[in-house]
Formats: sequence, C-alpha cells, structure tokens
Amino acid sequence: MLSAIDKGTGPAIVWIHGFPLSSAIFEPQLAIHGRRHLAPDLPGFGGTPFDGSAAETIDAYADAVAAFVRSRGVDRATLAGVSMGGYVVFSLLRRHALLASSVILVDTRETADSDEARAGRAAMADAVRRDGTGVAVSQMLPKMLTPETAALGDWRIDTVRRAMESASVDGVVAALAAMAARPDSADTLRSATVPVLAIAGALDTITPPADAERMAGLARDGQHVVIADAAHLSNVEQPAELNRAVQAFLARVP
Repeated sequence: MLSAIDKGTGPAIVWIHGFPLSSAIFEPQLAIHGRRHLAPDLPGFGGTPFDGSAAETIDAYADAVAAFVRSRGVDRATLAGVSMGGYVVFSLLRRHALLASSVILVDTRETADSDEARAGRAAMADAVRRDGTGVAVSQMLPKMLTPETAALGDWRIDTVRRAMESASVDGVVAALAAMAARPDSADTLRSATVPVLAIAGALDTITPPADAERMAGLARDGQHVVIADAAHLSNVEQPAELNRAVQAFLARVP
C-alpha cells in the first residue's frame, strides 16, 4: 500500500509527485479548501517502500495509484501530476479513464524521451547505483527552483531537498527506467473527454511554457497557465498563484 497524504473533505484531487520527490511537495496545496487531497508516495519514494512489482513502468505506477485511490473510497477525482506525475496521469487516462473528472498537468510534457534523454537517464541510473541517491539530488535540485528562490534558503528549498533525500536507490533507478520507456501521450490528450489544465513555470528549463501551451491545444477542453517567477516546481515556488489557477479551473468543472 502506498503511503500518502489524505486530508480535507469534498471532491477529491489526486496529486502525483515528480522525480525524485515525494508527496511532501504538495503541502502548499492543502490550502485549497473544499477538496479532499490525496497525495501518494510512489514506490521507493517518501514513505512508500520500494516494490519492484509496482515500480517497473509508468503503467505500473498508474495501476498502483488507481488501486490506492479506490481503496480510499474514491471512484472519480481530479488527477493532478507534476513532472513524472504527469506521465502517470497520462497512463491513468489510458488505463483507468473513468477515474478522471478533470486533469491538471504541472510542469510536465506529453512527448516521449529523445534518444539523448534516455541515454542521460541511463547514465544517472548507473551513477546512482554506484554512488547513491545524492547523485540525483545534486543534478535535479538546482533545476527545481529559480536561483533567486534557492538563495533565500527558506522552506521551499528545504521541502524539496528533504523530499529528494527520502528517495531510495531502487526507487530512483526504477523511475529512471520507467520514464525512459514511456510512450508519447499526444493521442491520449486528444482523446481525453474531461477538462485539462496545463501549468508551467515561466522559468522552467525542463518543461518550458511552450509545453503547457501545446498540451492545452491538444486537449478538446484545454487551457494553460504560466506561473511567473517559477521554475520546474511551480506548485512549491509560487504556491499562492498556482493554487488560484487550480481553484479557478475547478470552479468550472462539473
């Protein structure tokens, strides 16, 4: 069973974290009232032990999340994924479409990895096996927040660092393989029958605003929002602005 945040009451939002993070990055979103917030830790991250049977592919993550959500008595929810969590949302739309009442994609993209990106993930996996998860932390942490925010040394950089440091070697290696093997999800977005909100940090160098605009354009009922002064974790770096965008979106979802 996945360790998780489960707080609040009302229609559910399922928050799915990115790499190499945990549900802790969604603490700022608990300020969105009138919603039940479910945020699981994927296998090998946060408080969930690694289980190879549920952590080999993005589809396996999606199946584990769907089972977790249903175990909490929820049959329909807003599916919200950050970065790698967005890849899991795409898989949920393919494999568990009836679970989605709407979709929120934060700092992610629908495209598959390029050959260069896959090679980079393989190299990181080799380094993590050899030297531990500190390799992933050192490579990924500078990309999560803008340098200006990181220099402040406040709760935001502490939250991200602690989330990364909670990851296990097996979890990190499995996630890298899962992301490298994921399919293109453009057709998944085209066929989605629920409203889609795509959000990007204005200063995100991993998944820039053009990715959010493209995803919104692929969806039948899509919109995109750019969060100013934010890098790859806009929900942590500028939570008030992101939360307002989410609330405005959810206000129009049946």
